[in-house]
Amino acid sequence: MGDSGMKLTRRKLAGVLAAVPAASALAAQTTGQPAAQASAEADEETTHARETLRNNLAQIAKVKVDRAVEPAFRFKT
Repeated sequence: MGDSGMKLTRRKLAGVLAAVPAASALAAQTTGQPAAQASAEADEETTHARETLRNNLAQIAKVKVDRAVEPAFRFKT
């Protein structure tokens, strides 16, 4: 597998996805664009982000991970 994709941990990905709506709203406010135009651009960016996410998920699905490598879901103390 090539190393052409962007590497993100699950936590970083969640942070990025959580920040997208706030960033698009902030961009619309700071650029002074009409809401409809800002909304159209946000829809375009969202579509592109979803396509990128699907591509990344497809690449991740191709990688086989041994159970010994994957950490336990619940850590017992």
